[in-house]
Amino acid sequence: MKYITLFETAEAYNAATLDLPNVSLVEETMSVGYKPWVETKLVCKYNVTSTSSPTALRTNYEQNIFKSMEVDGVMLDELVTKYTFDTTGEHIVKYELYDETKLGNQAPVFNNDNLIECVIPDSVTSMGQYAFQSCGGLTNVTIGNSITSIGNGAFNGCRGLTSITIPDSVTNIGNSAFFNCTSLTSCTIGSGVTSIGNGAFENCSSLTSVTIGSGVTSIGDGAFSSCRNLTSIIIPNNVTSIGDGAFSGCSSLTSIVSNVTTAPAIQNSTFNGVKANGTLTVPQGSTGYDTWMSTGDYYLGKYNWTKIEQ
Repeated sequence: MKYITLFETAEAYNAATLDLPNVSLVEETMSVGYKPWVETKLVCKYNVTSTSSPTALRTNYEQNIFKSMEVDGVMLDELVTKYTFDTTGEHIVKYELYDETKLGNQAPVFNNDNLIECVIPDSVTSMGQYAFQSCGGLTNVTIGNSITSIGNGAFNGCRGLTSITIPDSVTNIGNSAFFNCTSLTSCTIGSGVTSIGNGAFENCSSLTSVTIGSGVTSIGDGAFSSCRNLTSIIIPNNVTSIGDGAFSGCSSLTSIVSNVTTAPAIQNSTFNGVKANGTLTVPQGSTGYDTWMSTGDYYLGKYNWTKIEQ
């Protein structure tokens, strides 16, 4: 007879220390290694408001993204762009991707207000441009832990999105990725991100809290422009450049803590329109911040800010 050993975790698997049964009839030992389950389906929740007219489930732009679709646990016979539900309220739709590593290319995958939640599987490594553009009802997105890039305009105009956590696997946040997400109040940017694109969080007018990961080296033009409720920001110690108008129009910004010993390069309008009488805190003995404190147009000195070394 054969003896099969199952392992519940990867750590438990050790071929050298298999616990064999004390049975003389054992002829062959076969062990089954552990392989964690990876969900590859995109899981979306919709708020259905009508049974008399169809609800949009995907756009016409990306015809080759999905392999199959499942509505409330039932597999559809064919791929559809719209579906007429029997009842209103919340419904779950799952999408099987043709290429399980890629969500979209250069056009919107979803573009409707009925989509309210989405879980992006860990199998996905890249999110295409404008993937969720103008999904105004989207309130919650879970980004998988394998995604390395968030495309330009990926969540552009997602007015209902209130918070976002960008995992450490992401290295790049594209231009205008979260532009005009006007309900976004908090954002955590993982330590793997090295660049924040131009206008990435522009006009996120409700944003009050941003955690910028330690890996960021560049903050793009207008990255946080017109985030008028942002009161403070911490610049991590790897940042070397902050783009034109990056914090322009942040009219509530009164505290900047920079952990960079040599001041990052800034542009004339980087701090255009920040609140008066703020505080810039920099490392003891740091250099280059005199430029930041200049009294010329758009510099912090113009707004009567104070520099503190500590």
